[in-house]
Amino acid sequence: MRSHERVRATNVFRLLLVVASLLSVATATSAITVADDQPAVPPLTATAAPTPDPGTSALVLPPVAAADSVPDNEGCVPGSTGCAPDSLVDAVEEAVTPSGGQSAANPSCRLDTQHRPQGTTGPAITDYLAPDAARVIRVRIEVEDGIAIDTGCFADTVARILNDSRGWGAEGALAFQPVSADDADFRLVLASPDTTDRLCFPLRTGGKYSCRNQRTVVLNVARWESGTEEYSENLEIYRQYLVNHEVGHFLGHEHVRCPGPGEPAPVMMQQTKGLGECLLNGWPTRDER
Repeated sequence: MRSHERVRATNVFRLLLVVASLLSVATATSAITVADDQPAVPPLTATAAPTPDPGTSALVLPPVAAADSVPDNEGCVPGSTGCAPDSLVDAVEEAVTPSGGQSAANPSCRLDTQHRPQGTTGPAITDYLAPDAARVIRVRIEVEDGIAIDTGCFADTVARILNDSRGWGAEGALAFQPVSADDADFRLVLASPDTTDRLCFPLRTGGKYSCRNQRTVVLNVARWESGTEEYSENLEIYRQYLVNHEVGHFLGHEHVRCPGPGEPAPVMMQQTKGLGECLLNGWPTRDER
């Protein structure tokens, strides 16, 4: 009996040791429980970075309204609805359907990158030296920052158009000297549609037109690159017209109409709106000089 009692006592003692061990583990676990008021930390998850859209900040040329839906500033009574204030804006290029898909290769001076206009402009430098003339007009040629245009090429192209013997300076009457100084006689700016709207304000150019506003000539890059439907195969001539037309307004010339069937379109005719019965022409006619 004593032997059996000793075995039972040993088993009871072992059972007590096991129970004591379990109670010790439970106490330790409760000591490290997170408090209710401590914010939980969400598990880290891998998130894929968004793929940049290469066209997000690229300039998209706006659609152009049909010619018959564009307000015509010619013949407007000052102060009437749809007329631009003559004291602020002298001329506006009416819009027509662009050529659509026309290559923007030189001589447009286009670079092989996307337009990313910044809204600011800087001088386009050229070493072009104007010819001798009775009157020399200083022009500061500018290109909006971020436009994919070779600025030196553009400045040189504009200077050569303005000083061409077929242009406003024919027979040595006047010449245009590109300068980088702020005190130029006028500015000629190549700008994105949005910046064109701002520089042409208060005229509502709608991202589609070019204008002359006081001492600033603004060429919309949409027109420079796309021209018009009638000029889709002759963009170089259209650019000659665009420069000469808007600078013509700075020189004080007003709009004129087609003189007759088969005649060269006067440069001060609103050719962007349509040529009518006239022929393509980018230079002032003898009657306009």
